[in-house]
Amino acid sequence: MRTFNPEKELNKIQKGNKNKIILSVISLLLIVAIGSSYALYQIKYNKRIIYTTVDKFYSKDIQISLYVDGEKDTTSETFPDKESGKIFSHITCENGGSGVFDNTKWELELKITKQDKCNVYFITGNLPNPPELYQGMIPVVYDEAGNVYVADVDSDWYNYQDHRWGNAVLVDNTKEGVTEKYFDENNNINPEIVGKKIPMEEILQMYVWIPRYKYELFNVGLEGTPKQIINIKFEEGEETTGTVNCTYTDAGDGTVTEDCGGSDIIGEWYTHPAFTFKGTTEESGTELPGIWVGKFEPSDKEDETGRNINKIGEITILPNKTSMVNKSISTAFFAEQALSTEGNKYNLSVTEVDTRVMKNIEWGAVAYLTQSLYGIYKDENTCNIADMTKENCEVWMNNTTQGKGSESSGYSSIYGGTATGCVGTSVSAAVEWNPGDDGAPATCQVGRRWNKEGVKASTTGNMYGIYDIAGGAWELVMGAMVNEKEGGVDIKSTGFTVDFGENSLPNDKYYDIYTFDSSNISHERGHYGDATKETLDRFGYYYGEWNLDIADFPSTTSFYGTWFYRGGGFTYEFGSGVFSIGRGSGGRWYYTTFRSVLSAA
Repeated sequence: MRTFNPEKELNKIQKGNKNKIILSVISLLLIVAIGSSYALYQIKYNKRIIYTTVDKFYSKDIQISLYVDGEKDTTSETFPDKESGKIFSHITCENGGSGVFDNTKWELELKITKQDKCNVYFITGNLPNPPELYQGMIPVVYDEAGNVYVADVDSDWYNYQDHRWGNAVLVDNTKEGVTEKYFDENNNINPEIVGKKIPMEEILQMYVWIPRYKYELFNVGLEGTPKQIINIKFEEGEETTGTVNCTYTDAGDGTVTEDCGGSDIIGEWYTHPAFTFKGTTEESGTELPGIWVGKFEPSDKEDETGRNINKIGEITILPNKTSMVNKSISTAFFAEQALSTEGNKYNLSVTEVDTRVMKNIEWGAVAYLTQSLYGIYKDENTCNIADMTKENCEVWMNNTTQGKGSESSGYSSIYGGTATGCVGTSVSAAVEWNPGDDGAPATCQVGRRWNKEGVKASTTGNMYGIYDIAGGAWELVMGAMVNEKEGGVDIKSTGFTVDFGENSLPNDKYYDIYTFDSSNISHERGHYGDATKETLDRFGYYYGEWNLDIADFPSTTSFYGTWFYRGGGFTYEFGSGVFSIGRGSGGRWYYTTFRSVLSAA
């Protein structure tokens, strides 16, 4: 048998068609389509694009081994059926090949440029819950330039095995003709708009779907553990299949008791608590199929010069904007709640959705999915972020700010927001101050924006992930330690009140509580699932989190900070990252922002 040599065969193509055919051959001919109706070694090719003597792609040019739940399957001639309870996990190839599994067609597209040997892995489990498209939400996909298109929900518009998380947008329904353009009389997606481009000026907010999952507990002792891939299994609907259940209760004396049903739980599976929306005093809550998370740090309405007008009611979630800063946690929370009130411009249903500031446990849900084979890891040995190895695989930081720097001090006179969706020149690049006047919009070089090099700052290494989660502005989250003696959380600087007035502290399902301590490195106070005590490389150290991220727990040490901040900030060349923990009063500051979350009411 004569082996297939792409370069040699392409030279045979007629010169007049050479450029055109090279693209066709590389993108179409070198695709092996293998599915439940195809034998493992059968090759499907497109004769239409072969104009001259290019040979067929022989089946022996690619060797495929099938693994099911870690065991090599030497007897099957087909992949597991769609109803078998097995799902595609990932693929590894020896000579640079890659593959994408279409869960809709149940078909593998294998792309190779030379002879290759590939292992295809299936595991027992469920496919992720389809993104819940609440009223007003439009499913979207992106082209290579970052243009936004209305997705066909009957297609493979999201694929977590391929690191394409589900994305959706909210449009400005106050603009003339927008509502009729995207929705029918029942507020369903207008079928005529499917596949059409959405102008960015019509988009107000962009979201990413985090489907319900359980994870394997990997660090249950009060000690550090090396960075590792977190094992994730998706759960179907609102079903809880984890064998561990943890509860956290305010004892009223400065402590929060943890009960996980015993200490021998290493290796057990825990349904991530972010998908149970309930307070600590409630016996039951709302089980969620997933949550929508803001794709970027929030921004607000701009004036004609591009400066933020600092109007909290005009929250946008868009790339290449200046993130909204200098808001207290209460201001942010009530502004988020207002997004789903009657007559909102996003066309969200008042009774269908809940909009809020991200909780600390919800940050953990994003962090763990990021640290899995569905996030930044392509397989057990490969990072999905360009220029990174398995050992140093991590989301790059956003190092921009609108503050004008001082060469002598190295600090900004006002700090300010960050350019959303931007990335530095390295995984932990030094801060880049805005070269303009203080207050001018934060800027990002075109080549480092979200649709270019900026994908390195995404939780998936591509445009379908979440941005600004490493660096950018510190993000206030709804999580705080309780008061030392009487329990309850400290609200002195937050803007919340303890009465039942307009700014009263919300139901405790909206925030997480932690034991009081005067030490900022008493990490045993963390919860399972919140990316704090489990993801420590060194227990009890300030730079103790994985990737040497900051692990500065809420405490009364030095600066009084009782609320959690996450992700690090643009001024932290070292220490910012997905696992970074900071602390503050929950009040307004020039370098803090927040993150939007939307879920079922």
